[in-house]
Amino acid sequence: MGKLILFNLILIALCAFGLWLVKRLVRKDRTRSILLLTAALFTIIFHYSSFLFKLISGADAMAYLSATPNLILPIYPCNVVMWSALIFALLKNKASKLGAFFVDYLFWFGVVSTLVGMFANVDFIRNPTLADYENVKSITAHATLLFNILLLPLFGYVKLDVKRNMKNIIISIFVMAAIGAYCNLVFEALVSEAAAYDVNSMFLIHSPFEGLAFLTYPVIALIAIPIYFAVFVLCDLCAHKKGARFYDKNDPERHKT
Repeated sequence: MGKLILFNLILIALCAFGLWLVKRLVRKDRTRSILLLTAALFTIIFHYSSFLFKLISGADAMAYLSATPNLILPIYPCNVVMWSALIFALLKNKASKLGAFFVDYLFWFGVVSTLVGMFANVDFIRNPTLADYENVKSITAHATLLFNILLLPLFGYVKLDVKRNMKNIIISIFVMAAIGAYCNLVFEALVSEAAAYDVNSMFLIHSPFEGLAFLTYPVIALIAIPIYFAVFVLCDLCAHKKGARFYDKNDPERHKT
């Protein structure tokens, strides 16, 4: 695990350096939009790199694809975050309500999801070596996704609004559950019930943690909601002065003055 932590710290340092360069060099909105799109596309291409290499080299790419279900459908949270980053990058009006939803989902959920994917990487845990390209690809793709997500606050898209943030997080929880249910149904219908069980999209069927059978997606979501609310409130208290905090907006005495 020491190698994994060190490798991730190097990747985070590279992300930080990249963000510093972006802050110094990027000034125009058009350049920012192009960078968001480029970063999103790079992560997706990197995610499919093994499959693309096998396809180009004449190897059995379809066998690899069938053995890697998250290349077929977005079965893991980070897969959804990855495609959401591309959708947001393609939005013409990023300041719209839809844009705000993607920003809140990408930043508040995406950062946690990508860091978990880096430091608790399932591929590395199963095969603890950095000599395997699949491991390096899996970890590094999470890092490039993290870089993509951290461009959002750098470009001023992230807004601290407890009600908006909470609403969008709750909506995203239901959306991800729907995506997970759809993926599981597809694999069950087209392959088998056992395949759907193994895929376990969004951890809806069983817990991903040994010895914690109760910790399925609904339970994780119920635990996450109060934690997110506490984080939003704490950030709000730190970022805003008294009178401008989320609970002050509903204070009838405040509106009399």
